[in-house]
Amino acid sequence: MEKHVFQLAFNTLKYQDLLEDIISDSCFHTSQHISDDLLPLAMVMLFDFQDKKFSPCERPTIEGQEPIQEVRNLEKSLHRCKTKLAASLARCRVKQNLQSVSCFLSDSVRTKQHRARGLPLCAWIDTLKISLDEMCEALQSAGLCQAENETELVEFTFCRDPLCPDTLIFSQHLQAWLQHSSLTATRVLNIQDRSVCVATSVLRPLLFDKNDVLLAGAFSAMTVAHVAVVAAARSVRVLVCGADHNPSHKEEIQELLTQMDLKNVRVLSQAFYGLDDGDATVQRVKVIMVLPQCSSSALNDPVPAIHSEHGDWGLLPDLSHGSVSKRKINSLTAQQAKLLAHALTFPKVQTVVYCTRSVYPEENEQLVKRVLEKTHTHPKLLPYRVNGPIFPDDSSSGGETDSHKFFRLEPSKVTNGCFVARLSRQADPTKVETVQDVLARAAAKGLLGGMIPEQSKAAKKGKSKKNRAASASSKPSSSSSLERETGGELPNGQDPVTPSGDDEEEKVGETEKEGEKKRRGHKGRKRKVHSKQEHYCLHA
Repeated sequence: MEKHVFQLAFNTLKYQDLLEDIISDSCFHTSQHISDDLLPLAMVMLFDFQDKKFSPCERPTIEGQEPIQEVRNLEKSLHRCKTKLAASLARCRVKQNLQSVSCFLSDSVRTKQHRARGLPLCAWIDTLKISLDEMCEALQSAGLCQAENETELVEFTFCRDPLCPDTLIFSQHLQAWLQHSSLTATRVLNIQDRSVCVATSVLRPLLFDKNDVLLAGAFSAMTVAHVAVVAAARSVRVLVCGADHNPSHKEEIQELLTQMDLKNVRVLSQAFYGLDDGDATVQRVKVIMVLPQCSSSALNDPVPAIHSEHGDWGLLPDLSHGSVSKRKINSLTAQQAKLLAHALTFPKVQTVVYCTRSVYPEENEQLVKRVLEKTHTHPKLLPYRVNGPIFPDDSSSGGETDSHKFFRLEPSKVTNGCFVARLSRQADPTKVETVQDVLARAAAKGLLGGMIPEQSKAAKKGKSKKNRAASASSKPSSSSSLERETGGELPNGQDPVTPSGDDEEEKVGETEKEGEKKRRGHKGRKRKVHSKQEHYCLHA
């Protein structure tokens, strides 16, 4: 009922100027003595009245609820003046040369409204209970036909989603059938907007056994359940920051998880901004999915998404006119940048997935690039870079890419739009990493099990020898001590003692042999060190 009320209010905002003209032309406001505080309600009821072709409708009485008398009186006044109101609407159409009432809207708003009425329905499958193939067979046995793709959907048909391996797309004609089907009642089939299903599909190859995925931002209970099903197949736990959501939203999440018997979700008591790398609850988190509140400008009808995600209803006045104000965009991007920047501060996280339902670059690629430029990465950790393409062949699946880095699904008559960026820790392709870089990073991540890399030991030995050699050369010493330190020769290449006669040749020969043995010994040790370094590199 709440969603229906906001849908009615949103449509009224689209036709606000036209409705004001009708009320003014028919003198309804003055003749019926409507107070100013009831005028907004009168406009909402007038839109509903003209949408039903000015025919009266019986409203069902709800047990235990008394009708509001002011609303009843206003409804009776509209019925008494229906002839005048209909005539005023006709005059306004003639005056503005409107072939239909929808022609009053701007091209962009009218296009979205037309798409929303015929938009195919998207539903993901609980693959813990049934496979996609089994679901297709069950639907076909129920009398539905399977089409090749979403452009071929007609009445009583469905098809597989080319981007989401656990999702089906249904014709709009099947909406009533799906809502009353036992498949949706038992949560085996779950209706959800395709833009969110695509974002969940991006997570699939990023989840590994015994790791956690953290959801941050604004999302519905259905999104939590979808991620939980995908994660459960890989023994992955899903974390949700409960302090970021109101009590009713948390209750919705818990209730849906109980219905679907999903036990791999943990609702934390902290807020997302209250978490840091020292918190024990996030030590296993390897992936963070950021779903910030956005302008919803890529949605043909934003009301269902805002309602299910407990979003910002203040966006409706802007969206009813086809664009969002610069002030509102700046406010949204400030929160989005803060959310994404905090997600990039966890050192053990390997990938961050950022998703919006916006067509504005300020909320999408421009924001991602700006946040990455301002992010300071610890020297021992790899920096985050945009990792794309996200899907093997974006162009053939209806998506468009920006330099093969980001994924963008443009809104159309068959789908709502979305933007997805995948940020992963990656080395700079223009920079060649040294062995020391790899070992230092592996040690920082704890992959060496507390062992000191052999390179560090070798470096310390070399430094120690150089110090001893420097101190020995600064003090008078015997030739034997110099031979031990320098391998039989001084730094200037001359012998430490100048012998004479036959003894000279003999001593020089022995000195050269000792030096050669020591040099071979050093080379052998260096080869062993390099061998161990290669072992650690492969391990890391």
